[in-house]
Amino acid sequence: MAVANLARTVVDTAERGFGRWGIEYLGPDGTRLWFGVHRLGLGRKRETVMRFIVTVDADFDGAQARSQIEQFVCNPASGAFVPIGPRQLRGYPTYLAYLRAIRTVVLDADPGAHVTMVPEVRT
Repeated sequence: MAVANLARTVVDTAERGFGRWGIEYLGPDGTRLWFGVHRLGLGRKRETVMRFIVTVDADFDGAQARSQIEQFVCNPASGAFVPIGPRQLRGYPTYLAYLRAIRTVVLDADPGAHVTMVPEVRT
């Protein structure tokens, strides 16, 4: 899969909803693509709880994409609660669902592609 096609796949996959949660494409920053995980509230209100980047670039085998959580919001109901692992982050299941959706789309387009997902949180 070419770099341009992979980047388009990454952005287009963000347009999907994941239950009461959504992924929003926030825009490019050089070779990185910024996204936000938000919870859909009443009406059209969105509460963004996480921001992550996806970097798409070329290597000798084709195209490669990497994702990393850059910012997250602590649960306001718990005061100064700081998550000790990614599974405790609000919106993390939606982030993983988004990564799985990208994997599915890439494999549908190129069944011979090698897709590995290792979610990371910047510390």
